Amino acid sequence: MASGAEPGARGPRVVVAAVITIVLGVLLLIPVGAAVQIVLTAHVDDRSQTQAVVVLDPAQYWGNPRPLLRARLQHAAQLYRDGVAPLVIVAGPQRKADEERRILLDSGVAEDDIVSFDTGSDTVGTLRVIAGVMRDLQWSSATIVTDPANAARAGATAEALGIDAHLSPTGSGPGAVLTSEFVGREVAALLRHHLVTRWSLQPVVPAPA
Repeated sequence: MASGAEPGARGPRVVVAAVITIVLGVLLLIPVGAAVQIVLTAHVDDRSQTQAVVVLDPAQYWGNPRPLLRARLQHAAQLYRDGVAPLVIVAGPQRKADEERRILLDSGVAEDDIVSFDTGSDTVGTLRVIAGVMRDLQWSSATIVTDPANAARAGATAEALGIDAHLSPTGSGPGAVLTSEFVGREVAALLRHHLVTRWSLQPVVPAPA
């Protein structure tokens, strides 16, 4: 009789073990999926015409962010010269505005086509300010310039705010290399965006009629 009860007793344990295995597998796949999204988006270079090129300010995680900023500004200037957008919007701390303007002027951007906004350095706060400006100007599309590893999160944040975002990450400079440190940091940030931040964002730029 005891041996006959064993298969029935094992049944629930097998089901629990299977459920735990599936849950663990899904939890392992989530960061892998985020990493794949980051790597794939990093290679996007959308040169569609938009209403403005938006340059995000690099946060200072390690070392000097100036080379990262210079690479982003020079890339934005190239997009401007190529006719992607008629205006370059620079977002970030106001103390950098003069240096940013000088780099853009030296790279061929007309002074009247440079606009600076004091937004801080975080991606969400910066894009929320830019979205408000675009709403007031009745604009809908923008080309986002950032580093390749940050492109997926920047694009997801912009879209959540209603911006028709076209991504054009830098192709040169220290931030253009997808190092394990950059990708690892952005995997954590992208997961936080999808699981937490995304649900607190409301569209700011209305959808085109």
